[in-house]
Amino acid sequence: MGLIAVIAVIVIVAAGLGLAYEQHWIGPKAATAGICGPVTLQGDGAQIATPLVLTWAAAYAAQTGNAVNYPGAGSGTGITHFTSPSIDFGIADNPLSAAQTQALPSPALTLPVTGSAITIAYNLPNVASSVHLNLTGPILAAIWLGTITNWNSAAIQAINPGVTLPNATIKTVDRAGSAGTTYVFTDYLSQENATWSSLVGKGLSVKFPAAPSQTAQSSNSALLSLVNSTADTIGYSDLTDVLTLNTHSLGYASIENPSGKFVTPTLADTATALADKVASMSHIPAATASWYNVSMVNANGTGDYPLATFIYLYVYQATNKGFAPTLEKSEVLVQWITWVISTTEGQTYVSAPNLYYPALPAPILSNDATGIGTMNYNGGSIPSC
Repeated sequence: MGLIAVIAVIVIVAAGLGLAYEQHWIGPKAATAGICGPVTLQGDGAQIATPLVLTWAAAYAAQTGNAVNYPGAGSGTGITHFTSPSIDFGIADNPLSAAQTQALPSPALTLPVTGSAITIAYNLPNVASSVHLNLTGPILAAIWLGTITNWNSAAIQAINPGVTLPNATIKTVDRAGSAGTTYVFTDYLSQENATWSSLVGKGLSVKFPAAPSQTAQSSNSALLSLVNSTADTIGYSDLTDVLTLNTHSLGYASIENPSGKFVTPTLADTATALADKVASMSHIPAATASWYNVSMVNANGTGDYPLATFIYLYVYQATNKGFAPTLEKSEVLVQWITWVISTTEGQTYVSAPNLYYPALPAPILSNDATGIGTMNYNGGSIPSC
């Protein structure tokens, strides 16, 4: 081999070693502060989280110069895209099942980043929207099972004294496709009614029984729009969308909690529900563990709203197994998620104007931080921004 060829080989090897060291494929695993952008992160998932995530993204971009895209196509879509993986993080208001976890190409962290409440919205023209009709879990299960079919049913009338209910068929409106709101709603019904639990169960997508009048809509906004425009309908959606819909046609129910109190969903009683439920847990699962058996519905506090939920963010623990991985993107991804759970940054936006998300219990945020600390790139620590 000639001298020129030897030199060329040495140059190529040196360049390769340089790249390997830069990406932490070889050599020391720790690194100093990273470049941190500008980078664009891609997320997707729960529609229930969209107003908050877009608010977060705008504030985070203003502070860091890094962008976050989040179309909010739904929990099921987000989990599918995260599994591909074709996004950097997914968001859903359901914990991953064993089958969903097994489908992932690499272990993921489960990070509750906010919460919400599922509201039961209805349109009864002769009942003022400020009344907040009283409903219970067994009655809701019976409505969706098709065994209570009229609004002036004796069971509904008995817990709403003084309210004149119409002699009209109850028209149920469900979410089509895979939806986190469906998961929380059916989780609640499964806990409230043994027939529902055995025949339908809980899930992002379930086969709803054939009620006398039933319609499915592809989004929370479409569901609420239909309920808002159609008399005698009832459906389920998230607290933010219900409270920001400026209308006098849409009412939403007070739901009986395990203490026997009818509670109207608010930020305050959703936050206490989450706090009380966490306090009652024997232990909080690690971010690396399964959360499938964790349910936030039916907290035991007297004033707790019973259809509360966590909203989970999913991210790969080994970021090099994620979507279009680079060390620089990994740095920004860790920066973004850390910013989201910070009580002085992302968490300060949860109850900003026109946003209705509860504060998370401190032990949950601490658990999140511990999980984020385990994230790595090619086995090495990820530099801080």
